[in-house]
Amino acid sequence: MKHGIKLRKLGRTSSHRSALLRNLVAALLHHEQIQTTVPKAKEAARVAEKMITLGKKGTETAKRSAQAMLMPAHHYGVSSTPLPQMPISPSSGASSSTSSSSGDSTSLLPKLFGTLAQRYASRPGGYTRVIKYGRRPGDNAEQCLLSLVDAERDVKAEMTARAVGREVVERVVGSGKGVEGLVEGVRDGLRAGQGLSERTWREVEKVVRFRTPREVEAFEGTAMRYANELWAMPIAAKNARTALDSRSISKNRTPPSSANATKPTTLARAGTRAPGSSVAGTGLGIARGLLGARGAGAGAGAGPRAVV
Repeated sequence: MKHGIKLRKLGRTSSHRSALLRNLVAALLHHEQIQTTVPKAKEAARVAEKMITLGKKGTETAKRSAQAMLMPAHHYGVSSTPLPQMPISPSSGASSSTSSSSGDSTSLLPKLFGTLAQRYASRPGGYTRVIKYGRRPGDNAEQCLLSLVDAERDVKAEMTARAVGREVVERVVGSGKGVEGLVEGVRDGLRAGQGLSERTWREVEKVVRFRTPREVEAFEGTAMRYANELWAMPIAAKNARTALDSRSISKNRTPPSSANATKPTTLARAGTRAPGSSVAGTGLGIARGLLGARGAGAGAGAGPRAVV
């Protein structure tokens, strides 16, 4: 007989484990991306999937079940969306006005039964994603990002868009076309898979399958922006070399030979850092949640990311 296989114990008592999972799920629904260890992320993902399913049902019973499970949202203020009125039975001895005023400013129900329910209305399941990225200093625990799919800061969507941009640039450079071929290449790649590898096209189909037309257009814009960055990198290196040669000639210095001259930068892979650019656009920066940083020049951890 098999015992103790229902869920991971996480080295905690029953009450401590329940509070931990409730806290993780509330943070995930609020921030839509949290950093934690792999075992805790997998257990929290199971509970979060059930909460979103309750949100899609939208019944009073589902609202009461979700309210009993979720803890108050992190950093919610008094200006947040008020909690919808729910009738209270006369036998409970409390009025509906007293119940609604006790925790309106810290409730996750409006987002769960509104924003998230609409976002995943056509998706049959699989609302969360676990992305591993190294180990934690100190105890060497395996870390990961637990995030909601199709969110504003979707790491997989960002990296897939970068892969599309890189492959389009490689194809345009190989065909000898100019910069005008980038727009056509990105659109053909996203709509019909032309010029994309089989793996990249498969990932594109997964990313845009349940997205709205506006979100697909934003995804196309991300791929186009990265393609322009890759296209400009060799040109920028060539212009810098030309400027250096001209300054050497103006100072009566011998210009560097073609063999010793700096060669244009080769095309970077998706997630690498361009010369002089910030680490926020790299694969590690994306994994750290810097895509959600608001304002120019925001440093690490400036975005609405929770570390649990």
